[in-house]
Amino acid sequence: TKKAKAPTTKAQTSSQKATNQTKHSPQRNAKSGTAAPNTAGIRKLQSERANLQREMNENSRKLSTTQRNVSSGLAHLQVINGQISDQQRVVNGIRHDLDTLNRSIGRHESELQVLERQLTECKRRYARGIVYLFRNRLTQNKLMFIFSSRNFSEMYRRIRYVQEYTRYQRAQGLAIAEREAVIRGKREQLSTERGAKNNLLARGKEQQSKLENQQREQQQVVDDLNRQQRELQATIAAQQARHTALNNQIDRLIQEELRKAEQRRREEEARRKHAEDERRRAEEARRRAADERRKALEAARRAEAEAKRKAEETKRKAEEARQKAEQAKRKAEEARRKAEEARKRGEAKAAQERAAAAAKAAREAQAREEARAKAEADRAKQAAARKRTAETQTRTAEKTKVAPLPPQETPSAAADRRSSGQFSAHQGRLPVPVNGAYTVTSHYGSYNVTGLRGVTLDNKGINLSCAAPAQARAVYEGDVTAVFSVGGLSNVLIRHGAYISVYCNLARASVRTGQHVKARQPIGTIARDATGRYTLHFQLRHETQKLNPERWLGR
Repeated sequence: TKKAKAPTTKAQTSSQKATNQTKHSPQRNAKSGTAAPNTAGIRKLQSERANLQREMNENSRKLSTTQRNVSSGLAHLQVINGQISDQQRVVNGIRHDLDTLNRSIGRHESELQVLERQLTECKRRYARGIVYLFRNRLTQNKLMFIFSSRNFSEMYRRIRYVQEYTRYQRAQGLAIAEREAVIRGKREQLSTERGAKNNLLARGKEQQSKLENQQREQQQVVDDLNRQQRELQATIAAQQARHTALNNQIDRLIQEELRKAEQRRREEEARRKHAEDERRRAEEARRRAADERRKALEAARRAEAEAKRKAEETKRKAEEARQKAEQAKRKAEEARRKAEEARKRGEAKAAQERAAAAAKAAREAQAREEARAKAEADRAKQAAARKRTAETQTRTAEKTKVAPLPPQETPSAAADRRSSGQFSAHQGRLPVPVNGAYTVTSHYGSYNVTGLRGVTLDNKGINLSCAAPAQARAVYEGDVTAVFSVGGLSNVLIRHGAYISVYCNLARASVRTGQHVKARQPIGTIARDATGRYTLHFQLRHETQKLNPERWLGR
């Protein structure tokens, strides 16, 4: 920028001189008596203007190149910082392994010293036993030692003594051999561990040297960026503006998705309430129908009882009528007998008339009673038929009766709850959203860039950088809710119940809105950045709450 300023000032001075010459040239021409313009001055002014334009274009090109270099340098610094962080973890791991090996070597050396002392003691006892046997010539005179006993009891004790002493010596020899084998194993183990330690030391020196080289490269990039502080701040401001626009777009899409989910929940809740009301009304109608059937059944039962009572009453009356008819018949028979006797006595005609009238009256009474009994029986049959029909309807209604269902959550709410619960259960175990080797070049939250003065970055997610072309992949199964473009790069939102994962900086997305994806399924190709690496920006949300992805991913 400073270099661009000086030529501009020089060009302006030349332009002013040319302008002054142009102003004064008509006067000189007037004095000399000529009105022709100063052609040489015009050509000089045009040449200076062309030079000024070329210098301005060159300065603009240099400024653009500087800004690109600053942007590339900042991205390169973030990559170096991520590599240094990874390299530091490797060095720390080697140091931890060395500490573990040193402790193991120290412990095994102590165990070896104890074993060697025990071996020395065993050999000393074994040698003392051999000397004792030699001095007492027990190895040659065992039989003499046994048979020189004074009695059988002493002989038995001497035999036991010889046997036990022989076993003791044999056990001592075996113990010595076992301890020597253990000591050889310990020495081999120590040799292996010392070899591993030497390899770790060499590897540690190599990794430490690599770390120091990366730190020197980091410091060089930091120094270059600090010398271009103004361009650096402008580049960071432009990056933050792009990130803000991207995050605003993500927030808007997430709010839209939450609004749609809430609308779906309300619609399903309204449908559920409507269905519940319909079930309640149907149940009320069934209950009323059951009450009516119960009342009809009760009425039929009462009618049947009444008909039965009337039938019994009719039967009783019919029996009484029969008895009366029989009595009338007996009376008629008696009347005929009397008439016969009267005829014999001369009164036969009058007696016959009376008997005929009595018989006719008896027949009419019996017919009336039979008709009444038949009518009562018909009414009883009709009441029984109505009762059977009502009972059949009641049993059918009880079989087909549907109990009211308890309140249930909507299908989408149940699916969201299950998906959210399963997703949250995988915290710390989710797969990394890129395939292949990667480096975390930018962490979650607001932090200062190492080595840069007054440079603070705010990241709503993390950046994962790959050296080779890589694919972005879903961290968990879910539904693609949005595929959108910002600055010529594609971005994908995947919904996992109440959780949403965001994948940005894709050169091409291979999924579409509404598609269901599985865990680890590729969703797009990661775009190449200014450093030549392939960097994915990954975010994780719980509805509108921003989460730290590094706490959810398994490393």
